[in-house]
Amino acid sequence: MKTKGGYSTIVAIFGILMGVIAILNYLFPLNHMPLPDGPHNVGFRSYEVSNPQPMSVAGINYSDPGKIRLEVWYPAGDVSTAPRKGWIDNDPLVFQGFEIVTGYPEELFEHIYRVKTNSFIDAPPVDDSSTWPIIILLLGWSSISELHTSLAESLASAGYLVVGIEHPGACAVVSFSNGDVHYFLGNDLLERLPEGTRESKVRMLSEYLARDVNYAIEYLNGMNEDPSSDFFERLNMNEIGLYGHSGGGAVAIQYALANKDVPMVLADPTLEGFSVQELDTAFSNKILLMSTEEWEHGISEEYSSTIAKERNESLYNLRICGMRHVDFAMVRNLSPLTFFFGETGRFMNDEDAIGYLDSAVKLFFDSVFFGGGIEELFALSESVPEFSM
Repeated sequence: MKTKGGYSTIVAIFGILMGVIAILNYLFPLNHMPLPDGPHNVGFRSYEVSNPQPMSVAGINYSDPGKIRLEVWYPAGDVSTAPRKGWIDNDPLVFQGFEIVTGYPEELFEHIYRVKTNSFIDAPPVDDSSTWPIIILLLGWSSISELHTSLAESLASAGYLVVGIEHPGACAVVSFSNGDVHYFLGNDLLERLPEGTRESKVRMLSEYLARDVNYAIEYLNGMNEDPSSDFFERLNMNEIGLYGHSGGGAVAIQYALANKDVPMVLADPTLEGFSVQELDTAFSNKILLMSTEEWEHGISEEYSSTIAKERNESLYNLRICGMRHVDFAMVRNLSPLTFFFGETGRFMNDEDAIGYLDSAVKLFFDSVFFGGGIEELFALSESVPEFSM
């Protein structure tokens, strides 16, 4: 026969366990991706693409592999038999890559593969006569494509094909089907490179990584022209836009210097390595510049004056209050601890914040490729207190 004290002990233990579970659920939540509001389902596929001119750097004893990885989101048809993609692959290599980048133990990231996205692996493309503009995601230094999943799904559901380029060494981790694994080269890479100023090193890396855009476009064009491909004649190769965050913004600017008509969204882009004259040239393209206070405080007065001068009917500056540089990469979704540790801004505590950011990007590209009115972007800015155009 159990005593009253025995029951009390069981209840206390149960209460403690429930409390621990509640705390863990709060600190490591399964924040599933917001539902995209486009008319299409979203498919996901991954490809390995040749890099015909890999770089070697003797000073740091590094040789780049001869390939890059493309993560592709696209408008999908029937998804009933396709597996739903997790946010991050359940792969210890990915968690190790996050530990290398952040300095936090890999165990803090092991829950996020359980986060469900709205993408379905290898789902068939939507069966209609539409062709899709292409948006290429150029990632920030040490990022991975999946940290832009919400944006990719928002665009793909609305009729875009979205391509995230992952370059070995520039991302947290990139693995290939042959077992090769390449981790991030480190935030101190510029200091370890043997020759040149910081600006010249940034420029060298952006020039090198900008080649990846051409490799990706060539690969996509091959699929578009291949009658055996699911994507045969589905891609609009004349309508290509770039989204570049941080160092990926520098890559986008570099690409724009040789491709004047490509529209771009630049999210807190790295501007080091470019002259004012070059920025004048690149900013003559259609551009949405999304900037945080952190970024604006970090750029030179000369760069700031150039941006102010270029604001016209082709360059729009969306300034976002209460947001940190890393927030463009969904870092807040990893855990609320990122806010308590000062890694993310207060704006991202709003459950709709990611949706607002995605909508701004989509409305800009819609105005370029689908004939949408740019007035909708201004209306969004007026409806979100943290936004100003």
